[in-house]
Amino acid sequence: MHKKNFTHKDFIANMRAIAIDGINNAHQGHIGMALGASEIFYTMVGEVLKFSPQHPRWINRDRFVLSAGHGSMGLYSLYHLMGLLTLDDIKQHKLYNSKTPSHPEIEKLEYVDASTGPLGQGLAMAVGMALSNKHLSERFNQKNHKILNHNIFVLCGDGDLQEGVGLEAIAFAGTNKLDSLIIVHDYNNMQIDTSAAEVNNINLEKFFQAAHFKTIILNNNRPESIRRAIEQAKESLRPTYIQVPTTIAYGTKVANTPKGHNGILDPKATVEYKESLGLTHTKPFEYDPDAYEFGAQLIKAKNTLYSKWEKRFAKYKEEFPQLAAELQTIINKEKNFDFKGFKFKKTNTATRDYVDEIMVYLDTHHKNFLGGSADLRAATKVGFNSERNIKYGIREFAMFAINNGINLHSGMPAFGATFLVFADYGKAALRLGSIMELPNIAVFSHDSYQVGGDGPTHQPVEQVGTLRSIPNYLVFRPADENEMLNSFKYALALKSTPSAIITTRQPIKSFNLQKDEFKAAYFIHSCQKAQLNLLASGSEVELIYNVSQKLMEQGIHANVISVPSLQLLLNNEDLIKELGLNKLPNFAAEATNDPLWFKLAQFNKFDAHLAKEFGHSAPGDFVYELNGFTVENVLAKVKSFLLKSK
Repeated sequence: MHKKNFTHKDFIANMRAIAIDGINNAHQGHIGMALGASEIFYTMVGEVLKFSPQHPRWINRDRFVLSAGHGSMGLYSLYHLMGLLTLDDIKQHKLYNSKTPSHPEIEKLEYVDASTGPLGQGLAMAVGMALSNKHLSERFNQKNHKILNHNIFVLCGDGDLQEGVGLEAIAFAGTNKLDSLIIVHDYNNMQIDTSAAEVNNINLEKFFQAAHFKTIILNNNRPESIRRAIEQAKESLRPTYIQVPTTIAYGTKVANTPKGHNGILDPKATVEYKESLGLTHTKPFEYDPDAYEFGAQLIKAKNTLYSKWEKRFAKYKEEFPQLAAELQTIINKEKNFDFKGFKFKKTNTATRDYVDEIMVYLDTHHKNFLGGSADLRAATKVGFNSERNIKYGIREFAMFAINNGINLHSGMPAFGATFLVFADYGKAALRLGSIMELPNIAVFSHDSYQVGGDGPTHQPVEQVGTLRSIPNYLVFRPADENEMLNSFKYALALKSTPSAIITTRQPIKSFNLQKDEFKAAYFIHSCQKAQLNLLASGSEVELIYNVSQKLMEQGIHANVISVPSLQLLLNNEDLIKELGLNKLPNFAAEATNDPLWFKLAQFNKFDAHLAKEFGHSAPGDFVYELNGFTVENVLAKVKSFLLKSK
């Protein structure tokens, strides 16, 4: 046992010593929050947070999201004293493949609930977790059997509350009464360039009250005050905001200044700092043995939580076997999205209409899938009629970040939809989802110049290429109903790769050739005497097919290849050979400016007709033709290319 006079204050002092040693050893880092928010880390995670180190993915654990990810050493120092990280882990802070990266990463440490760093997104992901928690609680909890009764804690800084995605998420959380959400604000009023007050004059107390949060403003950062505030928050029927005043880079010479945000201390200053904390162990990586004993007691208190819940769950299984079995599929992250008996009612229509039919089927046949659109259900055709439909409002960035949180919380894939041109609003969240390997699905409609009258602000040009450029992110651009269904099947089966499905507003021809099996590319039309391959995706497949027919009239034979997934084609050498892309010249057409097509040049001679400029406020067909997407123009380009290829 630790000494009777060893208190939480001594424990927190050791946390600060570990944090500064880890940052100094890395030769860079963020001392500000790691030293300033130690009382918050200790209270929220050490004392309050319900989790089981032996069962780190326990579904009923509390979740903790460090939205201000740069404060990671504040968390790592606590985890070390609790026995969840070794001293070597602390020494490897910021090193390749360590458990203690600069910002928390879920794949590096099992006690991290979200990868954070880009400010505001952690806050939005926590909102997604709270939404998932509410959905699952309403679905599975029964009278006298509250099998899911945990909270979502998020620790944010001043910067999180300046980012647009954070503000979007706060409005969403208040509107949807996400009462399990508890936001704790490390309120040090300092950021990198200035004080927070110089750039943000919002009265946060009134702001959160207006957003329908329970609002608690503390006048100190003592653990007992933070604990009482959290206890009050747990009783609230609304989400809660707790403001805790802290001092950035507490105890150092740069405390309470912008310079305190990041940096290190030299050896002399480090010793002086530790002495000022009342520590007798001042050498690097040497700490009070009583601190470890104190941390062990914190862990001991948590280790009993899972076994108690397990007994409750056993009784739940006896009384509600069907619900328990359904919950177990979520716990096991099982995915079985079959489309048995599904048939389309429409053909030769806009591909967004096929999504409408798929959504109806998924809504009625598969419960472990939820999502919605950013106020564009009527336009994108994406949404459910059940309680699993999410009304995100006009919040594209928050929508995709919230969906990341849903998947992190439950393992269930989530979907979100908007116009393709607005993918830019949510790209940062899509990127973070790719980093975390969360297999969510985005549906982007209104795919090209054919949007028409809404003008250049709504006509996408560069968006498909931008999405394809994200590592570990798949883009599907289906050309008809069969490609659409197979794209959904493929996307829903993915376990660690998010995806986007691109749809059209305008009707396009159905070829009905890709029946049961998804292929990244396949022949729409082939002939033994082919002199070249014509390739396209989505809207332009019909165009190149018509070009091939004109070529045939002139005695020129061409294979026509639909490419619903360019990325998967480029990564499949066997398919490239099967399609003969290495044997014949290749010409592609797509109403994007994506240079990825030119990777086909490594296999044979290649050229393409792509979008080159923004559109115009005019009818879609007119803008399409103005940018050269006509049979006549593409035909001329193909013939010229063929001559040069001889």
